[in-house]
Amino acid sequence: MDDADARQLNDDVLRMASVTVSIVLAGYAATAGVPFRVDLAVLGGALARLYDDLIDQSGSTELDQQLAMLFNAGQFTPTHDGERLFFRLYQEVERRLGVSQHDPIRAELRALHEYQVRSRRQVELALSAAELADITRGKGGYAATVMFALINPGMTVAELALIRDIGEVLQLIDDYQDVALDRQAGITTAATLGQLSLSELCRKLRHIRPTLRAHYGRERPFCGVIYLRLWACFLHRHWPRRPGAWTALDVLVSRARRNLGYRRSANRS
Repeated sequence: MDDADARQLNDDVLRMASVTVSIVLAGYAATAGVPFRVDLAVLGGALARLYDDLIDQSGSTELDQQLAMLFNAGQFTPTHDGERLFFRLYQEVERRLGVSQHDPIRAELRALHEYQVRSRRQVELALSAAELADITRGKGGYAATVMFALINPGMTVAELALIRDIGEVLQLIDDYQDVALDRQAGITTAATLGQLSLSELCRKLRHIRPTLRAHYGRERPFCGVIYLRLWACFLHRHWPRRPGAWTALDVLVSRARRNLGYRRSANRS
């Protein structure tokens, strides 16, 4: 793969991450009754994907400390193109969002980073069930509060707690879908341990719905987006790479890409 192909592939990955995040945030915005900032959703999706890649591929204590300094004091010295792109996106999100150094969301971001670093322990066989549950809950929960704050930065303490619960479920859905890949990579999750079923995920979603109704006065369309994500995840897990298979999520993503000005890429060998 030459540089042009690698750049195109990277662009496609970031665009898809932006679209996926935008769909979830659009459903949340409609339910919470707040304006949907498509620019922040798109930037945030790409930024989240780049951050995950940096954390997963580096494993560097020095990078962990650099990122902690960025989230604490806004200071970061990139050393390669991936870090430079990440830093530029981060600065642009901050500029558009207008958060201050003392904004409560910064505490959520710092907590997310701590849990992301801790999540590397998921490759250790000695990881206890309690610590695995805590990492899953924290990683998913704080990722959700950080992303949702892009369009609703003024969340109350009670709402932050609700979004963390939702984020945990979203993380478990991802773990359920990625069970084969995680087993291959030696990553321990509730799904790889056989402790996570589709019925358990549905039970968790049913448990959240009354709290959503109580807080916002409604649960749709946000719950619909989550159930759609779960359905697509189930199909992906049980019928992976099925030729010509289109799920409702594929259609939704395709429409979102057109609405955001993106062109669906042709399949590449």
